[in-house]
Amino acid sequence: MKWGRLFIWYAVICALVMAGASLFAPLDRILYNTLAAQSGMTDAGQTVHLLSPGDSVPVSADRTVETQRLECPSVGVINMRKAQLEESYAAVDLRAQDFAALLNKVSRAGVRNLAVSAPLIWEGGTQDAGQLVLCSTLLNKKYFDRVVLGMRGRTTAQADLTPIQFRSFVIPSTQVTGDVSMLPSANRQVENDLDSADESVSLQWAPDWLEDEPLTQIPAAVDDRSFPLLVRWNGEILPTLPLRLALSIRGCNPDKVKVELGNRISFDGISLPIDSHGRLTLNDTSVQELSLAELIDGKAKLNDATGKFHVAVLGQPLTEQEPAARTYLLAKTISQLCAYTVTDTTVQPGKPLPALWYRPCIMSFTLRLVTVLVGMLLALIIVPRLPDALRLLLLWGSGALILNYAWSELQTGYWCHLGMLLVAWLLFMWAVRSLKPEKKRGIFSSSRRR
Repeated sequence: MKWGRLFIWYAVICALVMAGASLFAPLDRILYNTLAAQSGMTDAGQTVHLLSPGDSVPVSADRTVETQRLECPSVGVINMRKAQLEESYAAVDLRAQDFAALLNKVSRAGVRNLAVSAPLIWEGGTQDAGQLVLCSTLLNKKYFDRVVLGMRGRTTAQADLTPIQFRSFVIPSTQVTGDVSMLPSANRQVENDLDSADESVSLQWAPDWLEDEPLTQIPAAVDDRSFPLLVRWNGEILPTLPLRLALSIRGCNPDKVKVELGNRISFDGISLPIDSHGRLTLNDTSVQELSLAELIDGKAKLNDATGKFHVAVLGQPLTEQEPAARTYLLAKTISQLCAYTVTDTTVQPGKPLPALWYRPCIMSFTLRLVTVLVGMLLALIIVPRLPDALRLLLLWGSGALILNYAWSELQTGYWCHLGMLLVAWLLFMWAVRSLKPEKKRGIFSSSRRR
């Protein structure tokens, strides 16, 4: 063995191990990304970050997530029952002019869209003057953007012509699928005191309370069922009072309504579940009671957080047997039908990215220094002199030991300078080969050629 060559190899390998780790940082990244992918630590396209003490754990970029939901506006409820009328009026039997004055008060409370479920019958009938005042109030855009009046109906042996007020708002039969026989039905109008008014045909009407149809008279036993949205009138499918008002508010024509009875009703970009009777499943509806006394005193105010619907339902029963809950059901139904899409934006913080922390093979610097200087010197002196088989076993075994150590550390979240160790190992193999002693010649060896 030539000692000069030994010390050159010794100096090179020791210098590499002690100070050359940074030179092989790219190799470390390649090796550990390969190992991390094999271990399942990273997904396809991900990289593992090699961290040193004092570094911060890298995180992915914050992610903006948008979710959409339907929100129901608050709908006002005005009950004109006998008890409420007695509190506010000297006479319970109002005239059409009194009704028009009340509508003026309703408008001042912030209501711009109104559904009126009332018999529209007054004591002694209604004269031309009363009809004129009431119709003018209902049609005056100064008071309301839209008013839909509920028309009462019944089924008789002798059907009457479908009221002309309905004919422009029939839902095409091609837009309705399912068993329509389950829907409430009527074939004749119940007369009211506005029938003879010339302006009656200019008002918006919709089927409302129907005789012999309990679903239109009392709330269902199931709490989350709405007022029926559809009725059959002389075989034609018509939207009831709440649906007619909602469609009018949304500016949606009846030919844009698609109905799958027992499944869904779709219009204006929304789709809502309905049962075989044409009733919605009510979810998160909102109603606000507007006291009749406070309306008359000018103290009532409709709270509409949306700032765009301003809807209320005015309910007046024909008899005290009609439940007050019916007006609330109409309001809840309109609230659900006027549901609008709200987009919620949330920022999800970034998640920690795959990373390994640096941990040296030997923690103590002094011990590391001694191990490298002394261990390498002894190895370069001893290993080249070993028998070939043992030397090869030792060399390849040390390489396998380095890889096994790196793999074990990765499993626990650590890394070391694997690239530098592998390069040092390759140099060590080269050095051992270079420092291997030459075999001595025997007496029978052939002479060197000159």
